[in-house]
Amino acid sequence: MSSKRPSRLRFNFGFFLEATLGTSRTIELNYPTIQVEDLTLSPLAGTFTATRTSEGVYLSGTLSSTIIGECVRCLEKATIPINLKLDDLFYYPPHTAPEGEYALGDDGFIDLAPLVRELTVLETPIQPICRPDCQGLCLECGQNLNEADCGCEPDPIDPRMSALQKLLDSSNN
Repeated sequence: MSSKRPSRLRFNFGFFLEATLGTSRTIELNYPTIQVEDLTLSPLAGTFTATRTSEGVYLSGTLSSTIIGECVRCLEKATIPINLKLDDLFYYPPHTAPEGEYALGDDGFIDLAPLVRELTVLETPIQPICRPDCQGLCLECGQNLNEADCGCEPDPIDPRMSALQKLLDSSNN
């Protein structure tokens, strides 16, 4: 017997197995905080519609959440807003699902946790920043420039670029 706890994003759509085509239900989610595998989403809210199709159960809707990441400029915590668009078909019966696609189990349950995790990872920016005007860290001493000025002197121009500096200086006169 598995000791793994069932996901809080596991829904029973067993009634769809015998439902007529086009039958649909709207589900509203409002979790203050939820753990989705290795990610913490806080909050996870939104609505989606489940519709019975000839191939299975089609889910469509939008969920919104935030995750905590690390700012690439100042290395502080960054709250990153995430919008997840559900647009997926869960095949039924399961053996009809193409390889790599989701399937509705014979028990009628759909676990949205893997799908929500996948969409969250895809929506997470590669280089998150804590705020648009983040100044980052000083390249010399490492001071967080959002908190205070470090007092470091700017580097003198690279001698190889001095000819370009003279051009810039002469164009300003």
